[in-house]
Amino acid sequence: MATKRLNIMLYAESLGEQIVFPINPKSIEIKYEKSFNNYEIIGFGEVNIMAHQKPLRITLSHFLPENNSIFETYSGIMYFTNESSIYIEDDFSLEKAVTILKKWAQSQVIVRLVIDDELNLECMVAAFSQTIRESTSSKPYTLELLEYRNPTYKTISNNGLIARTSSINIPSFILMTSKDSVYSIADKYDLNYKVLAENNNIKDLNANIEGTKLSTQGAKN
Repeated sequence: MATKRLNIMLYAESLGEQIVFPINPKSIEIKYEKSFNNYEIIGFGEVNIMAHQKPLRITLSHFLPENNSIFETYSGIMYFTNESSIYIEDDFSLEKAVTILKKWAQSQVIVRLVIDDELNLECMVAAFSQTIRESTSSKPYTLELLEYRNPTYKTISNNGLIARTSSINIPSFILMTSKDSVYSIADKYDLNYKVLAENNNIKDLNANIEGTKLSTQGAKN
């Protein structure tokens, strides 16, 4: 049975850096948790009282292929160079992806994780790790993300939870999947479909061009 290829993107708006995943991760674990307050009651023992919902924790494993992978053409990286002070959009590079992810893991940058229509969330990189195996050059990578909650946001519910935003930062380009068209991309990201089609030289607005890098520049409503 053929597996569905997910359109997965990580985007650090403050740095202008973006990684479009070249392959589906071997696994995507989204952990929903809540915290408990423990109390000791004389004559009864310990009781647990439910407190608040914890930030989501997302773990992605085995999501970076080697550079000679056939999947590399269906992905991309955008990054900022201090040398030339310009943004560069490029094809997938394992070395560049690892460099960016290591930097995110060691800094306080906020990144946005987008997984098709399933998840759109601001996160912090809690950990980025690689496994070095004996007698093989393969280094499986694991990325752990923790939902970011801005403490300056006001709560809008009576349980004190931070409202999760559904807004999205529009990336500079979008990798089209098998279910995408100009219309669907424009609707998802609130873009002008006519400008989007014209800027990308697409005549048939309903056509699917899987693997195409669709530029969003100038198409925002």
